[in-house]
Amino acid sequence: PVYIPFSVAGNVAVATGALGFRCPVAMVVQHVRLKVGTAPTGAAILVDINKNGTTMFTTQGNRPTIADGATTETATTAPDVTALAAGDVVTMDVDQIGSSVPGANLVIIVYCVAA
Repeated sequence: PVYIPFSVAGNVAVATGALGFRCPVAMVVQHVRLKVGTAPTGAAILVDINKNGTTMFTTQGNRPTIADGATTETATTAPDVTALAAGDVVTMDVDQIGSSVPGANLVIIVYCVAA
């Protein structure tokens, strides 16, 4: 297995393509896991994973989510686009944060296997 980790220290903020990883070899994404040190309140945290700037979760309702008051993802869902070629750039977006407390110390791990 190959793990692509992203982490955001401190309070989570809405961000687009803030962190990136260039794939050294062809891989297949199996699923994405999330965790925060401080739970969001008032709303869920929604994260998106992109391949070369385009969402891998074409079914936006399946984006990785940490529910209001929770510290881990609601469900482990595979993206709709799973194939990564050598040289592809994987980035993450934070699309939504908690409305009262944003959540803090976010860790995102993209689980892959060699293609």
